[in-house]
Order: sequence, then structure tokens, then C-alpha cells
Amino acid sequence: MTAMTRILALLVTINVLPAGAAAEPAAPAAAVSTGAAKGAAKKPERLPPQTEFPGEPDPTRIKWLRSLANRNDLRGRKPGLFSDFMDALLGSDSKSDILDRPYGIALDAKGRIYVTDTGTGRLHILDPGAGKAKSLEGSGDFALTSAVGVAVDPAGNVYVSDSADNSVKAFGPDHKPRWRADRLGTVAGELNRPTGLAWSPRGELVVIDSGNHRLAAFSPEGKFLRAFCQGGKDVGALSLAANIWAEADGTLVVSDPVAARVHLFTSTGAFISGFGEAGDSAGYMARPRGVASDSDGNIYVVDAVFSRVQMFDRQGQLLMYFGAPGGRSAEFGMPAGIAIDPTDRVYVVDGNNSRVQVFQYLKVPASAYEVPASSEPAKK
Repeated sequence: MTAMTRILALLVTINVLPAGAAAEPAAPAAAVSTGAAKGAAKKPERLPPQTEFPGEPDPTRIKWLRSLANRNDLRGRKPGLFSDFMDALLGSDSKSDILDRPYGIALDAKGRIYVTDTGTGRLHILDPGAGKAKSLEGSGDFALTSAVGVAVDPAGNVYVSDSADNSVKAFGPDHKPRWRADRLGTVAGELNRPTGLAWSPRGELVVIDSGNHRLAAFSPEGKFLRAFCQGGKDVGALSLAANIWAEADGTLVVSDPVAARVHLFTSTGAFISGFGEAGDSAGYMARPRGVASDSDGNIYVVDAVFSRVQMFDRQGQLLMYFGAPGGRSAEFGMPAGIAIDPTDRVYVVDGNNSRVQVFQYLKVPASAYEVPASSEPAKK
């Protein structure tokens, strides 16, 4: 159907043109049943999804805001006749998914969202402020084939780990290639299956070198600086780390799906603490993926198996969790990466649902949890 035909069809739909003006006739309407089958059981009504957590009677600490899956979502525009009219006029499709199988996520200072896509292999850049989206594919030695991790530095340089060729690729603010690290091996400066990336306030890129069970640091210019958190059998040893988050003070939060744990290190690699244990109930972990922390220091852990995000305190005590399996608002299908901006907006990559979901962390004073004193005199 041509753009003009689509416009004419829409004008007929909203009664601007008489029926028959469109170039292509509408398909005949399906027959409508005049009554339910005798004895048919009435289906129970499905409850709406929970969008505020943890739920009554507790005060709300996490509130669902929106989903970002297509250009209508980015523009804050609901699908409908106007959206269809604009698509027909511009020859675009605002309802099609931008993402396929999103995984990693990073944010920049301008509010843009960088999402790696294991389905398309490329990096998507979502700009809700401008209502636009574009993709970074690279070319030649910098072509992205299986983008996994992503990080952005304060200058706007973008770093992507690519599992297809065992590399980390750096692009400038203009998205032109800058450098790549791809030497396969175990000695200092070599990588073996790089995955998660984080930009440290020390001014360096921290790379999870998962095949070598360690972290590696590179300068903004691509110079190898050091390898740390390597091997060993102590409580802070990395088994097969996947995702990493750098806090404002340089603390590194690392998820380890194989060990079902989360580790905390200083910016130089000294072990601080860790928590987590394999299990199938709240507070335990099945497959921890993305990790991040909010302005109060709470640590969020995405679990791909449970299809939820768990929030822990610094000692590893479960505070609450949010999300459930499904495809509606605040529901997840194989969630992966997570990022939190300075305003405590929480961005969760919803892999199987091909979208990013946005939540707001709400600060709740301790007094909200205090049990009010009884007005009755104490019994003697």
C-alpha cells in the first residue's frame, strides 16, 4: 500500500472522505455472534498488573513510569488515528519495535539511553527527550556483530564489548571509531570474552574479562592499565562475572551468575563485601544479571530466571522486589541490564519483550515504617 493510499484510507476511517474514496476496499467485517454459546463458562477477569511496589500497606518505593519499545513510546504518543495518519504522511512506522533482544544498557548526561542488542548485534541509542532513535553498527574492524556491554564516559565517548570477535570497541561522541582492544589471551592486556563495561570515576574503562575471571582497566585512549580481582578461591573470587556498575565513589558492583552472588570492590580492586546464594525464593538468586545502585546506596539485582528486580541493602539484606513474569506494564521476560540516573529513575532492559521499562525510586523516610504508639495506657 502506498503512502497516499494509506492516507486516503485513514481519512475514510475518520469520516473526512466518503466511503469508497480509498484506492483499496476494506476487507469484509467478520460475522459477529449475537450471543454466547449456551452453557459457556465465563472467563474470570484478569487483574491489572501491579505498577507500584512493594504494595499496600507499605509505602510505595518503586513506581512504574513507562515502557520504551517504539518511536511512539519515545515521543510520548499513544497509538491511534493521529499516529497512523502521521506514519502514512511521513512513510514511517512508529509502532514497530526498535529493539529485538536488548541486553546491556548505559546512560549519558543528556538523558540518552544506550542499549546493546544481541538480536541485531548492534547498539541502539534512544533519545526520549528528542523522541528519536538511531543505531550504531560500525564498519570494517569496528563493525558490531554481537554487542553485549556498553559504557559512556562524561565526554560522550562510547565503549562496546563485542562477543563475536572478543573485542572492546571505542567510538567518539560523533560515533566515529577511536580504538579497539582484541588481543585474545591470558596475560596482562589480553582479553578472553569481555562482557560487562563500566566507566569509573577514576577516569578509566573497567571491563569484565569473564574468560580470565578478572577485571581489566583501560584509559580513554585505549591503553591497558591493569588487571585486578583475578582468580583465587576466596569469597571475592570471580567465577564467571557478567555485569558491572561503578558508583560515584568508585565502588564496583559486580554480578556473578555462576556463583549466584554480587561482589563489591573498591575502585582499585580491594574486596569490600559480597552477598547472594542460589535459591528459588525471595532474597535468593537464580541468574543475577544487571546490577546498579540508587542515591541511597540500595543495590538492585536483576534476575533473569525470576523475571524480577530485587533490592538489597549494603549488607545484602533483601528490602523488596518488583516485577513479575509477563509482558504487561512492570512485567518482565528475561530481563538483563539495569541503569539508574542521578534522579533515581531506574531503567530495566526487558529482553524477551523487546523494550526498556522505566521506574522511579521514591525515598521513604524511616518514620513511615514506625508503628504508632498506642493511645491506650499500658496495662499494669
